[in-house]
Amino acid sequence: MDGRYVFRRCIPTDTIDVANVAPGEVLQRDWSFRVNMPPELQEELDSGEFDPRNILHGVDGELYNEDGDFLAAVNEWQAQMSFETADYQPAAGWVIWGITTGYSFTLTFKETVVNDMLLVKILNGFKKGGKGLPDLNFTGVLRSHKK
Repeated sequence: MDGRYVFRRCIPTDTIDVANVAPGEVLQRDWSFRVNMPPELQEELDSGEFDPRNILHGVDGELYNEDGDFLAAVNEWQAQMSFETADYQPAAGWVIWGITTGYSFTLTFKETVVNDMLLVKILNGFKKGGKGLPDLNFTGVLRSHKK
């Protein structure tokens, strides 16, 4: 049983490691993205049958550009959902309710650098005449060793 998360229309946010170098270590970059579409949960995660105690570790994340070209392999990733709330107090009521007014998703990961295509695409978007930040799509797969 595998589970799959798909995050579409991701744009870089916050700080990006251009280089994070340590002798004898694999070169990695830390990235943070704002996800501009609700994530898609696919395969066994939807059915509630996926048991996280059986997850295999490995290269289980892949980043693609808007054209479907592979940009980066990802070993470690995290997705977080944040909520915005506002207070609401009905007339003559003592209880102040919390009302959800919106939500956002943030995706963070470590890119194992195989090539510089991801960073080059980001930087080229800011050159004169560039079209700005590309929309990126991330797929994270949780593979189970139980079948």
